[in-house]
Amino acid sequence: MEDVRLVAFDLDDTLFNRKKEITPATFRALERAASMGIEIVPATGRFWGAVPDNLKALEFVHYAITLNGAEVFSVKDMKTLAEFLIPVERAVTLCRVFDELPVIYDFVAGGKGFMRRDNHDVLDKFMYGPWQAKIVREMRAPVDDVYEVLRASGGVQKMQIYTLDNELRENLLKSFPHVFPKLLFTSSVPNNIEINDTNANKGHALKFLAEYLGVPMGSTLAFGDGLNDIQMLEMAGRGVAMANACREALNASDYVTLDCDNDGVAEGIKRFCFR
Repeated sequence: MEDVRLVAFDLDDTLFNRKKEITPATFRALERAASMGIEIVPATGRFWGAVPDNLKALEFVHYAITLNGAEVFSVKDMKTLAEFLIPVERAVTLCRVFDELPVIYDFVAGGKGFMRRDNHDVLDKFMYGPWQAKIVREMRAPVDDVYEVLRASGGVQKMQIYTLDNELRENLLKSFPHVFPKLLFTSSVPNNIEINDTNANKGHALKFLAEYLGVPMGSTLAFGDGLNDIQMLEMAGRGVAMANACREALNASDYVTLDCDNDGVAEGIKRFCFR
């Protein structure tokens, strides 16, 4: 492997421990890597506005991969470098399908989140935990007519459904790709399905950013734990799965580090960057 010049990492249950904290050891590893000229790049399913303040405050974060790779974002310029959208009519068709299922759903367009008002009113019943409920409530504006918002959007960056019926979730993850072959269906937490355009994944976004910065893919290091991290783990010069990762992410990785509660990202950075 070439010398690492870019480190990308998922947030929840990867960089953040289960208390949603960046521990001192992990911060020190990131800071030291940045001091060596290594780009530190969050790669998250969230849009930038929904990224926690403790990460936004890191002055050495210049770029971010957001919305599962639907957007490559320049933090220092506050502008989009690349985006890969779900066409409006495809998003409308999806919403009509969701309306017939026992789920709630939201979508992100133009860097803002939206949710049907009646879904917003009952979201606590569908959330995985208080932290998820807080994020969704604060970052999804309740709207009376999602179709009006969709048609005015020009394209959708990401869609998401929530259900606590795990059998339904597993069935939808298996069946949706056959019904909608031009969309990518992944998951980051046990109660959701995340939908993006097939060109929007963290691996594709990592490749775009690496080329934009003139960094060979062999000099990239990526960390992840979920289904939405698989392409990034496969495409990076070195893909590192957390010990708490799902089976698919573990299988896609080159190396397994410690879990998110034991500074797994710090351990991986020390192993591959501080030689």
